[in-house]
Amino acid sequence: MGVITLVLILLAAVLAYTVIWVHHRRQQHAVFSRIGIPYVPPHLIYGSNHILRGSGKMTIDVIGQWLQQYGKIFGYYIGWKPTLVVADLDLIKTVLIKDFHNFSNRPKLVINAQPVVNTLVGLRDQRWKDVRSVLAPTFSMVKMKHMAGIMNEKINVLMKIIEEKSSNGENVEMYSIFQGLTLDVISECALAMKTQCQQKQNKDEMFKAVREFLKNAINPAILLALYFPYFASLMSFFSNRLALSGRMTRMIIDHLKGVIAVRRQDIDTRSVDVLQLMLEAAESRYQGSEDDKVWIKHKLLTDEEIIANAWVFMLGGFETTANSLTYTAYLLATHPEVQQRLYEEVCNVTKESEKVTLTYEDVQQLKYLDQVFSESLRLYPPVVTFIMRESADDFKLGDYLIPKDLSILVPIWQIHHDPEYWPDPHTFDPERFSMDNKAMKTQHPMCYLPFGAGPRNCPGMRFAQLEAKLTLARIVKTFRLEVCEDTPQPLTFIIPTVAINPAKKVFLRAVPRCSNQQ
Repeated sequence: MGVITLVLILLAAVLAYTVIWVHHRRQQHAVFSRIGIPYVPPHLIYGSNHILRGSGKMTIDVIGQWLQQYGKIFGYYIGWKPTLVVADLDLIKTVLIKDFHNFSNRPKLVINAQPVVNTLVGLRDQRWKDVRSVLAPTFSMVKMKHMAGIMNEKINVLMKIIEEKSSNGENVEMYSIFQGLTLDVISECALAMKTQCQQKQNKDEMFKAVREFLKNAINPAILLALYFPYFASLMSFFSNRLALSGRMTRMIIDHLKGVIAVRRQDIDTRSVDVLQLMLEAAESRYQGSEDDKVWIKHKLLTDEEIIANAWVFMLGGFETTANSLTYTAYLLATHPEVQQRLYEEVCNVTKESEKVTLTYEDVQQLKYLDQVFSESLRLYPPVVTFIMRESADDFKLGDYLIPKDLSILVPIWQIHHDPEYWPDPHTFDPERFSMDNKAMKTQHPMCYLPFGAGPRNCPGMRFAQLEAKLTLARIVKTFRLEVCEDTPQPLTFIIPTVAINPAKKVFLRAVPRCSNQQ
């Protein structure tokens, strides 16, 4: 057989494979047309991802345009994978709560990379339920009271940094100092790791590693697996063998293995933190009768699951809380009348003891602070593309019979800014969340989803709210936040992963309050 013949056979094989591949991809891209759902016409390879991430527009703006064009339920494709966008509140309630049994899973991970496969984000079905039931008490009200002590220690460091900058006449870049605070808090609470990330951000290895990880979280391996699913297994192999998850993950895993070993050997080394609470929650399952042990043994957390969930709690508690603190501080500076009212409330709650730090109980009395923070979360929800579910079976959702394994996305940003649910939606108005606001009492529960809803909502919600409120109360009591010449107006954003981050540095002026200031 000659060379030319071999070349012709090879070309024929490539051509045949290409024809088969194109036919298969077009079949994959026919999901929405088969069930009669309007959809964004897909590119053969990219689906709609080139529009979502390559058009120069933010994901939330693109989805908003599609909602206007196609209506409150429509589809789009990421590579081969179909995603159904649902903005109808009744249908959202069906997915997140009413028929949760069919939508209990998040979409399958594109790459089965460690450690995320062992986290509450990656676990599925019964194992997710087991691990969630073990971890849920970690963030109970009683446990959060203990966490307040660690939070206050870290907030003390933050206050010294702001005070130093203020006394030197410097404006304060809020996003970076809040990133330092939240990583400092979550590192000690979830990882039992003390850092210098507030005082020495540019030199702290953990701080640099986390930023590096988040910057490269959507890497080419994930995109390749999305566009060509045949490579998914290969990408998973390389991701785990070559540790593509980065030095941050290696640092955390090595550190936690040592901490867990020490704590199990020496009871005196145990602390009141999230890591210890996870260890105790897992170990407590051994208590009870011998029959109980047999029944619940499968519900225990493995060390890999403890480490993985500490890792994901660290990521979840870092960027999103830093964002929320930054946006709330910005809103207070640009709305001085709201800030003054909040200052008066904080003073009223703490006036008798004249204490510097606040307790969990103090925070519960700050009703206006809750309104302010709730409205900030409405305007700037912590994550904007993370509430996703997968249909376990074929399911009648509204007027459509959706197929098994279809991914569903809830467009939080659009719902939080929809004038149908929120009059004048782009205006900052804490009175929306007042107990006296009759409209709130009749509001659809699915129109406000900063932490998700249903059994798979954010497990760290109480933790994030407590940390943010303790921080905001301390800052407002000690300083008056003001806009300055470097304050961006309006705010602009970037969405590197699922969180919405400020695109520019957010500078504010922090003016010390006199002790008798009203």
